Amino acid sequence: MRLRKLILHNVRRFADKTVTLGPFGDGLTTITEENERGKSTFFDALHALIFHDYGSARKEIRDLQPYSGGAVQIAAEIELGSEAYRIEKLFNLKKAGSSARIINLATGAILKQADDAEQWIHDTILSSSKGPVGLLWVRQGTVGVDAAKAEAEGVDARRDVMSSVRGQIDAVTGGRRMDTILQRCRSELDAIATKSGKPKAGSQWKEAEDLAENLREQQAKLQKSVDALSHDLEMKKRLTKRLRALNDPALRARRGDAIKASQAELAAARDHDRRIKEAEQGLKLLMAQEQDIERTIKEIGSLRDRREALRQAISEREATLAKIKQAKAQAQAAMAQQQATISEREAERRSLSEALSNARQQERSREKRRRLIALGDLLASLQEPLSRLVEVERILKMPTSSPADLDRLANLEHRRDIAREKRKIHFSSFVLSSQGEQAKCAGAILPDGEAQLIDRPLDITLPGFGAIQLRPAEGAAQAIEDPDALQAEINATLGALGFETVTAARAAHDAHRKAQDAKQLAQAQIRASAPDGPEALRREQDQLCTELGCTIEQAASLLVDDNANAPRTSETMEHGLRDLDDALSALRGSLPKLQDRFTHAANALTEAEVLLGERRKALADLSPLADEEAQLDQSIRARNELAPKLATARAQVNQLQQQAPDLAATEAGHQRALQADEQDRKEIHRQETELARLNGAIQTQSEGAVEEKLAEVSGRLTRALERAAQFASHAKAIDLLITHLEAARAQAQETYFEPIRQELLPLLRQLHAGADFQIDADKLLIDTITRNGVTDKVDVLSGGAYEQIAILTRLAFAKLFAKRGSHVPIILDDALVHTDDERISTMFNMLAQMAKDQQIIVLSCRTRAFSDLGGERAFISEGREGSPREH
Repeated sequence: MRLRKLILHNVRRFADKTVTLGPFGDGLTTITEENERGKSTFFDALHALIFHDYGSARKEIRDLQPYSGGAVQIAAEIELGSEAYRIEKLFNLKKAGSSARIINLATGAILKQADDAEQWIHDTILSSSKGPVGLLWVRQGTVGVDAAKAEAEGVDARRDVMSSVRGQIDAVTGGRRMDTILQRCRSELDAIATKSGKPKAGSQWKEAEDLAENLREQQAKLQKSVDALSHDLEMKKRLTKRLRALNDPALRARRGDAIKASQAELAAARDHDRRIKEAEQGLKLLMAQEQDIERTIKEIGSLRDRREALRQAISEREATLAKIKQAKAQAQAAMAQQQATISEREAERRSLSEALSNARQQERSREKRRRLIALGDLLASLQEPLSRLVEVERILKMPTSSPADLDRLANLEHRRDIAREKRKIHFSSFVLSSQGEQAKCAGAILPDGEAQLIDRPLDITLPGFGAIQLRPAEGAAQAIEDPDALQAEINATLGALGFETVTAARAAHDAHRKAQDAKQLAQAQIRASAPDGPEALRREQDQLCTELGCTIEQAASLLVDDNANAPRTSETMEHGLRDLDDALSALRGSLPKLQDRFTHAANALTEAEVLLGERRKALADLSPLADEEAQLDQSIRARNELAPKLATARAQVNQLQQQAPDLAATEAGHQRALQADEQDRKEIHRQETELARLNGAIQTQSEGAVEEKLAEVSGRLTRALERAAQFASHAKAIDLLITHLEAARAQAQETYFEPIRQELLPLLRQLHAGADFQIDADKLLIDTITRNGVTDKVDVLSGGAYEQIAILTRLAFAKLFAKRGSHVPIILDDALVHTDDERISTMFNMLAQMAKDQQIIVLSCRTRAFSDLGGERAFISEGREGSPREH
C-alpha cells in the first residue's frame, strides 16, 4: 500500500475547514511545518481512518472533534498494486449519521459502504494473510518499541507489528494449547519436585524416599549385626585352631632347645670379644709411643727451619730500616722549610691586620660622628610634635563624657521638655499679682507674674487673706513623667561626670575627641622619626658623645677634618689581607701533605724497628738446646726399634677380628629365642580370653534372630526403592517434556526472527559499527544492544538512541514486508527530536537508502535540520469550506 493524499474536514483546529496534506511520492516525502500547524492531527486522523470503526465513539475519535463540535470527516487516497482507491469515513460519535465508503478513483464508483467498507479495510490493509499487518509509524513523542507501553497509552494493539509477530509464533508452536500443556506439566512437576529436581516436602515422592531411607538405615543396622555374627564365628574357628598350634608339645620342646643353644653361643662370643679388646689396648699403647717419637723429631726440625727464616727476615728488615730513616729526614727538612715560609707570611698578615683595624676604627668614629649630627637634627625636628603631645595629654587628663553619657543626657532633656509641655497642656495654671506681702507655698515665696501649674496639691498662704488649697484634676497626671524628677536625674548624671551643664559635658567630649586625634597625629609623627621613642634617640646621642668624647659641634668640626685628610681606605687593606690569606691558605694546604709524608715515614720507621726487634727476640728465644742433636739421634733410633713391635701387634689384632663371631647377632638370636617363647605364652592367654568373649557374643546374637529380620527389611526396602524410582522417572520425564517443548518454541521463534535480524542488523551497524542486539523470546522485542563490547538494556539507553532503534526496527519490518510484496508506508512524526547532528545525518542517509523501494513520510517542525533530508516536499493546504465528499 502507498499513501497519496490525506483530506480532513472539521478536525481539531480545522473547525469547519477542509485541509489537504500531500501529495506523497513513492519514496521519501517530507512535510516541514511549524508547531501547531496540524501535522500530528493528520497523523492521528489517519490512525482513526484505518484502525477505528466509523461508528466508534472512543476517546481517540472524540479527541479529533473540534471545540465547536460537529461530525469529523477523514479521507485518504491510497494505491494498492495498480489500483487507486479513496477511503472516506464520517465520525458522528454514534452509529447513526456515521458512514464509511471505498471509492475506485479511476472510475469514481463506490465499491463498498458502511460495514462492508470496514471489512474491505480489514481484508485489504490489515489482514496478515492478504497484506501488511498495519501501518508502520513513529508517533510524535513516542520513541519506544515496546507494545506494552503503547497499550498503556490506550493505543490499539493492532498498530504494533510485534503483536502480530507473537501471534504467528504461537501458531507455529501450538499457541494456547502449548501454553496449557506447559502449564499442566509445570504444575504436575511442581507438585512432586523442587526447582533443583529433588523430591518436594510433603509429596508422595518425598514420602517414598523417606520410607526407603528409613528401611535402608534398618537394613544397615541388621546387616551390621549379621556381619558381626559371621565375623565372630569365623574368629572363634581361627582362635581355636591357633590355640591348638600354640599348645603343641613339640613346639614347646623346640622353644627350650633354641634358648639353651643361644645361651652357649653368646658366652663363647663374649669371651672372644674380651681377647680382641685386650689386643687392641696393647696396640694403642705402641701407637701412642710412636706418635710421641714422631712429634719430637718434627719439633726439632721445625725449630731449625724457623731459626733460618728469622735470620733471613732480620737481614731484609735492616736494609728497609735504613731507607725509611733517609725518607724521614727528607720529609722533616721539607716540612721545616714550609713552616718557616708560613711564619713569614703570618708576620706580614699581622702587620697588615693591625693597620686594617686602625683604619676601621677611624671609619667607625667618622660614622658615629655622622650619626651624632643626624640624631641632633632628628631630635630638633621632634620638638614641635613632642610639645603638642604634652599639651594634648594635659587636655586628655581633664574630665570628659562618653557618647553613651551624652546620649543618655540628651534623652533625659528631651523627655523633660516633653513632660513640661504635656503638663502645660493637661494641668491648669494660675498667675499671682500681689499688692503687698507675697504669697507663699510650702514656705517658698511665689513670684508675681509667672504662671504656676497646678500639677500637684498646693497649699498657698495669702497674706491678709488666709490660705487656699489647689488640687489637680483627677487622673490628669497619668502617663506624664515628672519633669523635676527628670531634671534631678540630669543633675545627678552631670554631677557624677563632674560637669555643671549638659553643654559643658558636650564641649568636654568634643575637646577630648579632638585631643585624641591630635595625640594620634603627634604619635604618628614621632613614630615615623623615632620608632623606639625620643628617649632612645637621646640615649643613643649621649652614648655616642661619651664614646667620641666630644659634643655635637666638635663632632661636626672633626668630621670636616676627616674628610679633608682621608687616609688609605680599609677596602684596599682588605684586598691585601685577602691576598695574604689566599697565600697562607695555599701554604697551609700543602703542609698536611708534608706532615703526612713525615708521619708516614716516622710510623714506617717505628713499625720497622718494632718488627726487627720482634724477630731478633724470636731468634734469641729459638736458640739451639745443648743436647738438641743427641736428642734427635735418640728419637730416630727409638722409632726404628718400635716399628717391628707395631707390625706384630697389628697382625694379632687383625687375626682375632677375622676369627671373631658376630656378638650383636648372637645376642639378638638369644633375645629372639627368649621373646618367641614369651610371646607364645602371652598369645595363648590373649587368645583364650578372646575365645571366651566370642562365645558370649555368639550366644547373644543367636537368640535375636537377626538374619530373619534382615531378610524381611530387605524385601520392604526393595519395594520402597521401586516406588521412589517410579516417581523419579516420572519427574524426569515431565522435565524432559518441558525442555523439549520450550526448545521447540525457542527454535520456532529463532527461525521466525532470523529474517528480521538480517534486515535490522545492517541498519544498526551503519549507526554503530560492529553493534549487535538480542531479542527477548518472551516479549518478542529487542532486549539488549551491544556496542564496542559493552551490552546495555534497551530501556536504559538515552532518548536519542532509543528513538533511533525504534525507527530502525520499523525500517527493518517494512523492508521485510516489501520483500514479501507488501509495501507498508512508514510515517515518522517528529521522531528524531533527541538525535545529535552526526547521527541524524546517518539516519537521513538510511532513510534515503530505504526510500528507493519504500514509501517513507516524514513530518517535522525542524525546517532547517530536515531541509538536508531530501526527497519530495508535501504541504498542508486549506481549501474552501465543505467536506471531503465534495472534492
